[in-house]
Amino acid sequence: MPERIVSFGDSFVWGSELSENTDGSRAWAGLAAQDLGWQYHTCAVPGCGNEAIARQVFDYFHIESKDATLAVINWTWPIRYDFYSVVTESWTTIGPTCVPTKLEHTFGDQQEAQRILDLYNDYIGHSTIWDRTRSLVPMYAVQQYLRSNNIPCIQTHMDLELFDTKWHAPGYVQELQQSVLPELQLFEGKNFLDWSRYRGYAVTEPGWHPLEDAHRAAADFWRDTYAQALAR
Repeated sequence: MPERIVSFGDSFVWGSELSENTDGSRAWAGLAAQDLGWQYHTCAVPGCGNEAIARQVFDYFHIESKDATLAVINWTWPIRYDFYSVVTESWTTIGPTCVPTKLEHTFGDQQEAQRILDLYNDYIGHSTIWDRTRSLVPMYAVQQYLRSNNIPCIQTHMDLELFDTKWHAPGYVQELQQSVLPELQLFEGKNFLDWSRYRGYAVTEPGWHPLEDAHRAAADFWRDTYAQALAR
C-alpha cells in the first residue's frame, strides 16, 4: 500500500487563507507529503476544538486502513467547546468569538443559539480546569488508540499554557498533562503561529493564519521527521 499522510486539526493544518487551497493539500503536511511522493488527505476542520479533532481521528481510522499511514495532528486551543445539538443531531464548536448567527443552523433558531452562547459565556468559557480536562482527556485517548493500533503519529499543539502546573492544575489534570506532553512536539519550542511570526513569515491579521512561505518552511522543517516516523 502506498505511503500516505493523513492530517487532523483545525484551520492551521487545513491551511486557511492559503491561495488555491481547495483540498487542504497546500498546508505544510500536504506539502511534505508531496515532497516525499506520498498520498495525502486531511480531516481538518477550521475552527474546531480538541474533542472534534479526536473524533476526526476515530472516524477516519474506523473506515480507512491503518497501514502505511502517518497521522499528523495539530491540537488546538482548549477554549473551544464542542457541543452536540439534539435538534439537528450534529456537532458544532463554540468559542469566545462565536455569535448566534453562526449557530442557528445547528440549534434551529437564533433564540436557542443565544441560550447556548449564554451558557458558554456565563460558565463554560470561564473555567481553565474545565478547558484543560476537556482537551487532555481526548488527547490522551487518541494517543492510546494510536499506540495500541501501531499507527505512527507526529503531534504538535497550539496552547503551551495547557501544560502549565502553577495554577488550575489539580492532581487529575497534572496526571493527564504528564501523560500527554511527552508525545507532543513543537516548532523550535513554539507553536506554528508563533514560530511563523518569529521566523518573519507572513501571517494574516486578524485571522492569525500563516501563509504560503510559512507552510513551505514548515514542510521543510518536518519532512525528514515524517519520513523517519513512518519508516520505523
